[in-house]
Amino acid sequence: MQKSVSINLSLFLISVISGAASESFSQDIFPFDPHDVRLEPTSLGARAMALNKDYMLSLDVDSLLLTFRRNAGLPAPGDAFAGSWEDPACEVRGQFMGHYLSATARLQDDAEIASRSTFIIAELKKVQDNLGDGYLSAFPTEHFDRLQNLQPVWAPYYVIHKVMAGLLDHQTFAHNQAALQMVIGMAAYFGKRVDDTLQVNGTDHWHDMLNNEFGGMSEVLHNLYGVTKDKAHLRLAGLFVKPSFYEPLVALQDPLPGLHANTHLAQVNGYAAQYEATGAKDALTAVEHFFYVITHHHSYATGGSNDGEFWGPADQVADAISEQQDALETEETCTQYNMLKLARYLFSWTGNVTYADYYERAIMNGLLGTQRMPAFDHSENKSLDKQHQHTAAGHGTGPETLLQLESSTGNGVSVSRRRLQGTGNLSGGADATLSPFDAYSANWRQAAFAQFRGLRAGQLQEEPENAPGPGVVLYLLPMGAGQSKGQSSHGWGTPLHSFWCCYGSSVESFAKLQDSIYFYRLYQNKQPGGPVADLYINQLVSSSLTWPEQGLTVNQTATFNGPNNTAFTKIAFTAGTGTGMIVVQLRIPSWVAEGASQVRLNGQTWRECHQHQSADSSLGSSVGTALSAGSYCSIKGVFKTGDVITAKLPMIIRAETVQDKRPQFQSLKAVMAGPMLMAGLTDDSRKITANASDLASQVSEASTEGLVSLRLQGSPNTYLQQLGTQIVAGPLQQGNAAAMAATFRMLDISASEARPVTQMSDGQQLVLESMHRPGQVIMQDSQGQLRLQPMQHLQIDDLRSHGLTMQLSLSNAANADEALVSLQMMHVNVAQNQVRITNSTLGDDWVVEGFKGKYPEGSKALHGQDSSYIISPLGNIVDEKYTAYFDFQMPL
Repeated sequence: MQKSVSINLSLFLISVISGAASESFSQDIFPFDPHDVRLEPTSLGARAMALNKDYMLSLDVDSLLLTFRRNAGLPAPGDAFAGSWEDPACEVRGQFMGHYLSATARLQDDAEIASRSTFIIAELKKVQDNLGDGYLSAFPTEHFDRLQNLQPVWAPYYVIHKVMAGLLDHQTFAHNQAALQMVIGMAAYFGKRVDDTLQVNGTDHWHDMLNNEFGGMSEVLHNLYGVTKDKAHLRLAGLFVKPSFYEPLVALQDPLPGLHANTHLAQVNGYAAQYEATGAKDALTAVEHFFYVITHHHSYATGGSNDGEFWGPADQVADAISEQQDALETEETCTQYNMLKLARYLFSWTGNVTYADYYERAIMNGLLGTQRMPAFDHSENKSLDKQHQHTAAGHGTGPETLLQLESSTGNGVSVSRRRLQGTGNLSGGADATLSPFDAYSANWRQAAFAQFRGLRAGQLQEEPENAPGPGVVLYLLPMGAGQSKGQSSHGWGTPLHSFWCCYGSSVESFAKLQDSIYFYRLYQNKQPGGPVADLYINQLVSSSLTWPEQGLTVNQTATFNGPNNTAFTKIAFTAGTGTGMIVVQLRIPSWVAEGASQVRLNGQTWRECHQHQSADSSLGSSVGTALSAGSYCSIKGVFKTGDVITAKLPMIIRAETVQDKRPQFQSLKAVMAGPMLMAGLTDDSRKITANASDLASQVSEASTEGLVSLRLQGSPNTYLQQLGTQIVAGPLQQGNAAAMAATFRMLDISASEARPVTQMSDGQQLVLESMHRPGQVIMQDSQGQLRLQPMQHLQIDDLRSHGLTMQLSLSNAANADEALVSLQMMHVNVAQNQVRITNSTLGDDWVVEGFKGKYPEGSKALHGQDSSYIISPLGNIVDEKYTAYFDFQMPL
């Protein structure tokens, strides 16, 4: 046994780290330090970072440290995060701390963040000293004993990786040498532990242990080796490379079907770190091949992947979208975190625009929008005759015969949230007794989570709901039809009682939104009078860059919401002393209309752009011409204060077919505007009759003409609302989704055709149009009920005789600034708390107010032959219901 172990181990290590001596890695493209890049304060990214920082600062430091201190037998003040993944009884407690440290490492310019992270690291050092032998964790070593015995345990190495990575990030970004020594101590402890396992149990047994999720242990240990150059760290890193996943990738196979996505994505980032540490070509092959396979055969149009956290068969992604039960469980947000890291590795090695394009798509669709950002201030809306901004749409398909008036509760917000609460047995810090489950089955991770969640069953207490604000994020991003983001099995998390894996990756991700906008490359062989560096501008994000080594400050102002579906960026320079010649490499994205981009330097067209080197081998080594889509435009010069580069980038409005080769799913397509998935604001419908190959002619701006909200006269918070298949009169609830439901477009039918009301006058006859379904108005059907019906086949007389019509009155309003409408065929009886549809004309008056809802920024209208939709960037949607993929039918 001893001899067999030694031989197997030697062969294994040789195969993993064989490139260390003979091969080398050289990188010449680098990101800027986080403190050198600032997001423009009013940008979506800056607001997301600020919300994230508010959450980080709101967390009690003693509560964050509680499980670590308890594990070391130290005094542990503070309250436990009961019922969460950081509960003292949860087996993955401590994982959030690792991401929290990684986030704080990148935010050291904030004095409060820097102070608390310094304190936390010092307290963790006390924990490590008290535990002894370099061990540092929020749970006892008994978890690793169970793992070694192949007994059920959640994922101990997964948690250890997070803590080690967070500490190492503090050495990288904050130059904290104490944190580095703590990581070195942890590596020594686990190096000895793994060696003991190999000696006692053998290599095959160790590989069985690697079937338990171990996170990015390979990545953090290879990165540690990059700092220490200690071969013991390199050897240990190689032991966390799992052959059953690594070897098929090196052989250019697809091993993804049936695998847990985030478990293996972290391993691929380990291969990337392995390549940087050793130069091993097999590691590079594994990374590049994995990226190609997942983006071409397993991904959604968001750039994300997985359903129920697992990858399915190649080119059969439609199953996860077409079945609504599956579509609610798509795209674990942790996987987007790891894919962004992977794309960043690949770009820094190659400078290839493909990876920058992917990064943009993944961050805009799969990360931004996973926070539940606070709703807008209703008071900012404009009155009807001053509407100029993007605003609201409603939901639903019409009212029933008898409709209930909802009772108001003060501000109209119903509070019925529940939280998971720990019990007395948690106070001692010991693990709860866990029932057996198969830790090595395909669904071991779900079983562990379900078991922990079940442990808390029956321990529910009332808690204010997880309203929009800091610390409310997603675990999953649904890809179905007519759901909101919070309708997955996890829903929106709560700030103190969730702490899922995706809370940790979210806190880290939103702390580094600025880290991949700009990159640089220094020229090693400078020519006299020639350029000294390249500046890559990869992302269209309003931001500023300080580059002290080159004496430059760069200010970028960018938007995707220019007229005619055009993105714009303006890059202004401020130069100090000693500025040399640089080459600005401005990305011309793959989503621009071919040949339509314009780049100017100080107002003059710049024509000297180079060709695109594609990562897709099927395209050949070089494609495109100057200013071609998917390229970099090289702008060379000694930039002076006042120099300005501008770029006009027309976006292609296009339909991307789902990655599924089966004929029955070829009509399932995502509508894209540039890098943005444009989701339909729908309750459930995804069918549209339209030519998917010519979408540009079928998309228009989302108009705000005629938008209003109707409040019952005499009631401060009773609004007419379209909700599902009902029309209700009730209090306005929180959030833009509810505000949109209380917003309608008034169409004037006094003349020969229906037109949006832009100027109100006495006696106008009006109908209401659905705002999230343009072209559909509320009509009375043959049964006397009100339903949404397409307006395109109706005559104006049909609207007058069968529509829910209103008579406008300015002279009878109590306030000179108000206008009133009387609804025909609707009787409102507030005393009896109900709304009845009748066949008579009644005089109950509704005050016309400025619209309450808003279209998500960047919304447009998609017009089909039989129906139209409001489509909005998925990253800008918060609580609105949406459909990610449309079912396109060709017009006859």
